[in-house]
Amino acid sequence: MSMNEFSNKNVELNNHQTLTTNQRLLQSNRTVIAASSAAVTSVLAGFPFDSVKTRMQTHYYKSIMSCVRTTYAEEGARGFFRGMIPPLITVSIIKSVSFSIYEGSKKNLIENHGFKNDNLPGLMKLSFLSGGVSGAFIALLSCPLELVKIQRQLEQVMLKNQIASGQIPANEVVESSSWRAVKQIVQRKGVFGLWSGLGCHSVRDALGTSIYFAGYETMKRVLSSEGGSSAGPMTHFMSGGFCGILSWLVVFPVDAIKTNLQKDIMMVQPRYTSFWDCAKSLVRKNGVKGLYRGLTVTLIRAFPIHSLNFLVYEQVLKSIPPPPSSTLK
Repeated sequence: MSMNEFSNKNVELNNHQTLTTNQRLLQSNRTVIAASSAAVTSVLAGFPFDSVKTRMQTHYYKSIMSCVRTTYAEEGARGFFRGMIPPLITVSIIKSVSFSIYEGSKKNLIENHGFKNDNLPGLMKLSFLSGGVSGAFIALLSCPLELVKIQRQLEQVMLKNQIASGQIPANEVVESSSWRAVKQIVQRKGVFGLWSGLGCHSVRDALGTSIYFAGYETMKRVLSSEGGSSAGPMTHFMSGGFCGILSWLVVFPVDAIKTNLQKDIMMVQPRYTSFWDCAKSLVRKNGVKGLYRGLTVTLIRAFPIHSLNFLVYEQVLKSIPPPPSSTLK
């Protein structure tokens, strides 16, 4: 038998289904493929909203439309997509890891720690803890990427402020790229400077991901019959939108503080000395509502983006049947 014949030879499985090698490869990586597909869709659809949110959290604008008009007038349409390429590549990897850890944590808790998902309270507890494990781990990967993204999203705004204050000549041409942002951070803060704000970032991701997955699994169970196994596209769409809004409502103040801390990382003397110093400063300046600047655009973004995220994820999973050995959905 030739190598080509061997590689393409059908393999007989325990359940008597005959699958090619390529189909087996798809099955064994179905979570990664589904999560990556969902991630690309989410980034493409949601990045302009995320850019507006970051600007509103860190600079004063009278309204969402004021931020949009100012950004477009000063930077054009490109301003809304500044810094998108790295997330487009890396978010696929991060989301694949996140969903894989989440599914693996659920399986481990059920098989080794006696957790159940056959009732709503048990499902909520299981998905909340599994989501927390996923979020805490993913923070280590996403912190440097998000730090660079924030620097890129705000670079033109900060450049204008530096010119106005006389720190940079008005006619100086400044190179603009994500790689330049990385090099600047490393030069000034060292390699570990890329993880500036990790503590705050970890709190946001662990809490937010816990609520995110628990909200999705719970709503999917509530909206469908037969324990969620009969959930259709509309259930996935609505459940995804619900969990996206719920998680952002809870973690948005933490995200606002994290963004302001990371914005100032390149300053010789950062404006804030700690998480609490930043929080108190934002509250003193704008009241409690200062912790929620940019929330509206985030919620406008959250429902369609996370609806699409889980709709694409579930539909890709549905198109690739699980391997016979898989006992956990």
